[in-house]
Amino acid sequence: MGDLQQDLRWLLMVFCLSVFVVVFVAMLVSMWRLHKREVPELPNFHASLVVEICWALAPCVIVFLMVYPTVKAIFKV
Repeated sequence: MGDLQQDLRWLLMVFCLSVFVVVFVAMLVSMWRLHKREVPELPNFHASLVVEICWALAPCVIVFLMVYPTVKAIFKV
């Protein structure tokens, strides 16, 4: 049981690190592209329903992806 929990812990740690790296790189790329543009006006994302839905669903999907293997390992389903 200890090996399975340790493997699961490492798997979830790598998953969290991967999510962090993807989000951080996306943020840096978008900042760089915005900085390089010569248009002085900034885009307005405050009224975008799609962006709001994505920001609400992304954490839920991440949590469900992390909960499934944990529950499966704990209860051996």
